[in-house]
Amino acid sequence: MRKILIQISLLILPLLLFSCRKDAPAQPFLLNAGVEAPSARSSMGEKNGEGKYPVYWSEGDVIAVNGALSAALTAGEAGGASATFTFNEKPATAGVYNLVCPGNAVSGRVVFPSSQTYTENSFCPGAAPLICVTDDLDAPVVFTSCAAIVRFPMTGSVTLSSMTVTTPGGEKISGNFNMSLVPQDGASGQMDYSFGGGLTLDGEAKAIIFTVPAGTYRKGLRAVLQASNGSAMTISFFTTGATLAASTVCTFPSLAFQAWKEIIFNETDPMGGEEIDLEEQAGTDGMGAEDASTLTSIKVGSYNIWAPSARESVMKDTEKYGIVSEQRSWANSYTAVADMINSLDCDVIGIQEVTKMVYQTTLTSDNEDYDGNVHTLNSLLPNYRWVIYNSHNTTYDNLTNNTTANGLGATDAILYKNSVLTLVSKGRAWLNGTRNKAPQDDQNWDGIGSNRPATWAKFTHKSSGKQFVFIVTHLDLPGAGEKSDPAYPQRRNAQELINWFAPMVTEDLPSVITGDMNVDAGDAAGNYDILISGRWKDVYDTMKADGSLSYTDRQVKGTMPANKNEEGGLSSWRPDHIFFYGFMPSYYYVCRDKLPTADTSLHWPSDHLPVIAVLNF
Repeated sequence: MRKILIQISLLILPLLLFSCRKDAPAQPFLLNAGVEAPSARSSMGEKNGEGKYPVYWSEGDVIAVNGALSAALTAGEAGGASATFTFNEKPATAGVYNLVCPGNAVSGRVVFPSSQTYTENSFCPGAAPLICVTDDLDAPVVFTSCAAIVRFPMTGSVTLSSMTVTTPGGEKISGNFNMSLVPQDGASGQMDYSFGGGLTLDGEAKAIIFTVPAGTYRKGLRAVLQASNGSAMTISFFTTGATLAASTVCTFPSLAFQAWKEIIFNETDPMGGEEIDLEEQAGTDGMGAEDASTLTSIKVGSYNIWAPSARESVMKDTEKYGIVSEQRSWANSYTAVADMINSLDCDVIGIQEVTKMVYQTTLTSDNEDYDGNVHTLNSLLPNYRWVIYNSHNTTYDNLTNNTTANGLGATDAILYKNSVLTLVSKGRAWLNGTRNKAPQDDQNWDGIGSNRPATWAKFTHKSSGKQFVFIVTHLDLPGAGEKSDPAYPQRRNAQELINWFAPMVTEDLPSVITGDMNVDAGDAAGNYDILISGRWKDVYDTMKADGSLSYTDRQVKGTMPANKNEEGGLSSWRPDHIFFYGFMPSYYYVCRDKLPTADTSLHWPSDHLPVIAVLNF
């Protein structure tokens, strides 16, 4: 009986227990397979005295040669750097031999299982296939991994029950592939990991590992960790896109499990696996594709910061709102609002319900809060400049920073980083048909509902030279009209915004519309449908439709607490939106964090949650 020696070098991955097994045939053909310890820089195991990571055959390993399967290794055959695989007969002579481990009966087919059982600190069975193409079984051959590996240690005080890995860009990561890793029929963009009886996290970091086919992921990868208590945490990797090479390990910093939190890693984060070559994603929405080398990303946001007067009235109306903590007053919360805006780190963000107690250029008694002190945001946001108008600014293209004379009202503002963006032009219009007059100055205003402005700014992105327009507004309440048509004021605002104001932005410029629209998708009056009837698309809807929206944002879509008194958690209503044209969104996030207020107790800084997105153009 003849033995053939096949020398196998595994360039990162330890071989593992695979589920495919086959009883030994009566007249076996024996194939002796050797394993060399790789000297790669990254690995899941511990280095030996030679600075290498030992790799051993494991019980259950199966090799296929052109679809001919070996028997699974027994415990006695496994555990060493070489093992003897038993075939029913010698593989048929062929011009090219496709070798695959774990083996399957279809020649040249590589399988990444869609469902796997996780083993702590190691790869799941079958998660990291090995392939080899050779024309000579009698000569030494080299198996290489066709998987890239992501590794992130975790601590915490929960038990993990499962993990789902998805591709926001729609690339396939599970199912059948050919030897070139081209997905075949039935391949999927999702891979589900079960932690079996559960993986309990504690103060000692435990490595979480998943593998994906080597290749380019335009919008990166996303892992959702589900805890046994029902909470979840989302981790996004390579949000600007990455090309992940086979046999490389990308190790990210240790994380603590935080319920309903999303952590973002991109190419600037520390990692192992120096062979990984990162690329930015290419393409823009509705305006043609661009070369990846010229792609630009901006982070945009929208945040209704809750006007001081509105806070005060809510706290006084205990019959309607119950007991609302004094910590939610503007005087006690304004630093938390500033901390939230700073932590979001947007390049440009639209904020609503700005009053003279929020922003000022001159100290006057009008700026005093209800406790007799001044609590403005200006000095707390040193990285941002403002685009803001007072309430009597009757010429929509003439900016004035004097927000004390004639009053500021409750208006909107655009905050932008001067280090990133150059302000080119700006303006404001009123969404009431007359357009260039504030309600108190407009004799033709019908007086139904409250007239709402829209503020815009045109920017140049400094490092790329690209330009875009950013618009912020705050539409009327859903029932502000007369009984015969309570939705009329909001409908009028939406129609003016989409049909007249926003189209002033020419189609050759990307544009963003943000704000508290006071309407969610599916409203009975159809006002949300007006907002998406033009060329602008909702980031949330777009990413949900293409499968790239995070698990958390799919499950908890609301952008407001359920109650002003913070009881009842979060609502399911989503009135805060980011609409885009000429961009490709790669990230959407609602920040649900509570922050310390004046007495260090944790509260939501506003009665709305901030919404942010990363847009590429």
